[in-house]
Amino acid sequence: MKIGALVALLLFIPLFAEDSFQRYSVVPILGYTEETEFQYGLMGLYFLKPETEGGKVPEIGLTAYGSTRNQLHIALEPYFYFFHDQITVWSILKYQDWIASYFGRGNNPDIDEYVLFDRKKFQGGTRIESRIGIPKEFKYGVELHIEHTDISFHESDSMPLPHSHSGWRNGLGYLLGLDTRDNTNWTRHGYLVQWQQMFYNNHLGDYTFDVETLDLRGYSSLSKTTTTAVGFLWMRSDGDVPFDMLAGPDGISRFRGVESLYFGDNQAVIVQAEARQFIWWRLGGHVFFEGGKSGRYFSELVRNDWHRSVGAGALLGLNLKENLFARADFSWVDFDHLGLSFYVRQAF
Repeated sequence: MKIGALVALLLFIPLFAEDSFQRYSVVPILGYTEETEFQYGLMGLYFLKPETEGGKVPEIGLTAYGSTRNQLHIALEPYFYFFHDQITVWSILKYQDWIASYFGRGNNPDIDEYVLFDRKKFQGGTRIESRIGIPKEFKYGVELHIEHTDISFHESDSMPLPHSHSGWRNGLGYLLGLDTRDNTNWTRHGYLVQWQQMFYNNHLGDYTFDVETLDLRGYSSLSKTTTTAVGFLWMRSDGDVPFDMLAGPDGISRFRGVESLYFGDNQAVIVQAEARQFIWWRLGGHVFFEGGKSGRYFSELVRNDWHRSVGAGALLGLNLKENLFARADFSWVDFDHLGLSFYVRQAF
């Protein structure tokens, strides 16, 4: 997210259940960005007791916020675990009525040159990961993506506009991974190697394209309260790809603080490094560095210049037993402009 006039405010006022088993956590949010003007809403989580003592805790997350620009975002995200945590099921239901910025396609956008577009999106999906029948370090899974999007661009003479690709974008895919992380909320040690492909077809929706990602992450503990994390993400999209599903940053977890697809093309790579520190009570913080670039072909991707970002963030514990934290991140993007993002869970 871009920030106007160097003004940004993110207010956490946590509400926690007083119980030996924490049932819920609610975090009201107030913020201001150039993209949204004043933003207000909440992030809430409801926790269910695990299937077995000491097992992973299922949760149902709700995020809802609006803005003074008449923007609206609502998302429901349940996480469930079955068969002694050998099967993980993540689902999402999301509705978004949003005004966003299109900076053009490619690796060299101008932060001050963009075209606004209105996007109404309904999204549903489920990802199922399993370790049944294989060594516990490995996993495999399938994912279903269902989305209907209606996009309309504002008039502009400053840049050529892409096809809106309004309509259905429905896809099905698989993932394969090697995962030794001790915890997926605040990982202290371990690593992740994951390959995923998603296939979208006009027999399922309105467009035919595919998306591939290679996700590499490593974690190490320097002390009981300090963790380092590094990440590498390669993305590729091919076919009749909607402009808002090209390879590039999401602005929340990968290359934080920019609008989604600030730079995007058929291929993109993002690298990240972060140091996380638990401080006291439910409070923590982190500092991070991120780099990224995009290109139409691999050779172009290699030649293109890097975008860079440094930043710091605040962490607020929503469920300490599950190492679950909310975060607010401030970043200095390309050493030129500031960014702000907030979310539940670590960036990677």
